[in-house]
Amino acid sequence: MTLPYETQREIELFLLREAKLLDSGEFENWLALYAPEGIYWMPSQPGQTDPKGVASIIYEDYAILAIRVRRLLEARALVLTPMPRTTHLISNIEITKEAADQFVAEATFMCVEHQGDQQRLYSGRHVHHLVRQNGTFRIALKRVMLANCDASHAPMTIPI
Repeated sequence: MTLPYETQREIELFLLREAKLLDSGEFENWLALYAPEGIYWMPSQPGQTDPKGVASIIYEDYAILAIRVRRLLEARALVLTPMPRTTHLISNIEITKEAADQFVAEATFMCVEHQGDQQRLYSGRHVHHLVRQNGTFRIALKRVMLANCDASHAPMTIPI
């Protein structure tokens, strides 16, 4: 199904805005992109389809994401000294319409997390389930499929 250009572009800009908010440390504005029932999910296995029956790297609902954002803004934890920063690159965006006002947007990504003298590189695919609410989009589910999801990972403080 081909979407109207305006809808396609609006969703692309939404995904790019999300990346910019994370990169600029605007975590409260990033959280506002989520629907109240929104989920942030990072599977631990390639092809994982069940977030609850198999351990995930991250599986957080809106309430837990709000706690994560509060901790990032407090910046008192030693793990956040210096505060990590990210650089996101989003590409190859593909969008399908699921139902009225519901869309699925897939994109490849690279994210570099910078903290002090260290850099960590993450890459893979994002899958966003978006709902249109009050004239804008909200994230109902964001699935971050790391290319190396089954590897060992350091704690991830900033969402990818």
